[in-house]
Amino acid sequence: MRAFPYLILAACILLGGTTQILFKLGMNSVGALDSTGKIFSLKTVIMVLSNKYITAGLMLYAISSVLWIIGLSMLDVSLMYSLLSLAYFVTTVLAFFILNEPIRTSRWIGVLLILVGSILVGLNK
Repeated sequence: MRAFPYLILAACILLGGTTQILFKLGMNSVGALDSTGKIFSLKTVIMVLSNKYITAGLMLYAISSVLWIIGLSMLDVSLMYSLLSLAYFVTTVLAFFILNEPIRTSRWIGVLLILVGSILVGLNK
């Protein structure tokens, strides 16, 4: 087994989860976009795009996209995309510890099922 493609995939998974946390941190400081007027306001667009968390998230997302394309050159898309679901685990754990989001037992069970499913997909390559 060549490790490099799986390191690329792991980076994509970690970057994907981290990106979502950065986006959420950014939007927490911007505030809820709860009306059409706010969503399409130039002021809102500037606030969102100039937010340091969102900017960092977009940069990580771009890096992750490049790594994803590199990974696709070495691994099956059906394997990579299925294992990308591990980003749900990363995001949930980070949301719990960084954002202090309450995670109900049912959600933890769902994340555990995703982990089990990802293991099964990984074994069946």
